Amino acid sequence: MRLKSYFAKDVKTALLMAQQELGPEAMLVHSRKAPPEARHLGDCEVVVGLGPVPAPGMAAAEPSPAGAAAAEPVRAFPEAARLSAEVAEMRRQIERMASSLSRAAWIGGPDRPPGGFGELFAELIAAEVRPELAHEILDALRAQGVPADSVSLRRAAAREMAARVATDPVLGPAGGGPRAAALVGPCGAGKTATLVKLAVIHGLSARRPTQVISMDTYRVAAYEQLRSYAGIIGVGFQAVETPGALAQALEEHRRKGLILIDTPGYGPNDLDAAVELAAFLKGRPDVDTHLVLTASMRSADLSRVVDRFEIFGPRKLIFTRLDETESFGPIWSEAVRTAKSVSFLAGGQRVPEDLEEAAPERIVDLVLRPGAAGAAAAAAVA
Repeated sequence: MRLKSYFAKDVKTALLMAQQELGPEAMLVHSRKAPPEARHLGDCEVVVGLGPVPAPGMAAAEPSPAGAAAAEPVRAFPEAARLSAEVAEMRRQIERMASSLSRAAWIGGPDRPPGGFGELFAELIAAEVRPELAHEILDALRAQGVPADSVSLRRAAAREMAARVATDPVLGPAGGGPRAAALVGPCGAGKTATLVKLAVIHGLSARRPTQVISMDTYRVAAYEQLRSYAGIIGVGFQAVETPGALAQALEEHRRKGLILIDTPGYGPNDLDAAVELAAFLKGRPDVDTHLVLTASMRSADLSRVVDRFEIFGPRKLIFTRLDETESFGPIWSEAVRTAKSVSFLAGGQRVPEDLEEAAPERIVDLVLRPGAAGAAAAAAVA
């Protein structure tokens, strides 16, 4: 469906403008008071939709001058995002059902491979690796002619899995320039604690002048906690409330060696509040956006959260709370599924000890060492 925003003094006037441009088939999708930065266009913002997007090669209707003056560029809205998420979840459920049936046939069928392959497959599934990815790994090993003994298979599987996951433990966009990074993610993922660890390791310890910017002004005293942390470790701090203020702060501190941006936690029902900040960060290639996720989440829930936060355009993933799980397959699976680089891993609350740079071999080692939560947490701080 094609979506457009119109600004006018009231809903009725905006709808008339939409019908003049899009025709009588235009239907109301959403309306609200215009945000402060668009108030000069009208007091009311109305989002209208019109059928499916025209097929390639078909000419789109030319907007009328009146509509063009008031129309805003097409952008993603919460309603469309929710619909897309529901469709994606239905697809995942179908894929899981197909994978389960395939796995049952593969394990119990007459053409079951030698014992070592079956044991490795069972181990990957126990670590909560996505079944379709486990199939791909074993198929690759069989194509390579790897011997069926467990030692050879594990070594070959580790190499194959490491080759499929990307890591990039760097703060800031590629190509040099100012190091600016934003941490986004759901509530309780550990964004603020991770930001403080990054400020100590990549700012203080690296002798880079560091500025911390907080946009988490929704929670009571949230930015005050970060202000206290910043004061303790000796870095600059500033709280801002809007994307416009954030843009100004980035310009003011562009000569700093490192700028770290803390954002509010957004739940499934908070997409309305996230749209403006998400659009801002997605449109700023000079800001390296990292999505912070908890390693203890189930694979399906993890995928759902990653898809929901795609509106922010995150380039990298950070996984926290490694000490709270014994199954690390979802970390590897999600990195492979999204083709996003993993930047950092966090295994506890200590600052800054419980943070490490991600590496493919490290992630695979976690996956292939089931039942070692304590050992994983110890290794994370080694």
